[in-house]
Amino acid sequence: MILASGSPRRAELLSRILDRFEVVPSGADEASSGPPEKAALAAAQAKAREVARSRHGIIIGADTIVVAQGRILGKPTTPAEARDMLESLSGREHEVFTGLCVLRTDPPSERSAVERTTVRFRPLLPSEIDAYISSGEYADKAGAYGIQGRAAIFVDRISGDYYNVMGLPLCRLALLLREVGVGV
Repeated sequence: MILASGSPRRAELLSRILDRFEVVPSGADEASSGPPEKAALAAAQAKAREVARSRHGIIIGADTIVVAQGRILGKPTTPAEARDMLESLSGREHEVFTGLCVLRTDPPSERSAVERTTVRFRPLLPSEIDAYISSGEYADKAGAYGIQGRAAIFVDRISGDYYNVMGLPLCRLALLLREVGVGV
């Protein structure tokens, strides 16, 4: 079993349902165009397929995209960009899409899906945004926040899979694994 991702969050989540797996980060490009659902799915498939070129087994690829008001919010590169993202999420709903690809090399089989979760942030005070940015927690997170950390206090409600917002929808993943012959 191989996780085609360098994300420590995904590895930690996967360890909740699998006892043994190997982490092999993919060199595939995460940037895909088109609607968010298709972009997340295409990136997940690219990650799994890229690792499958050199490794054999059951390979899991995933990619998460945050969308607010029709705008894709990637991983911020500066505190100012993180602030802009958090301000755009304040008091509003946004959607989190995670594309999943489970690829089995022998016998060849591939299953894919997209999970969607709606998240609503309560209105945020500028001082709360400042404190969150100062924590550095926004770094390397789509949409500039991690629901499992300090940003938990920003979330008014969610509709959908909580683990999807963290980057690996475990329920959907277990169903895809079952489809390729792996029980969890």
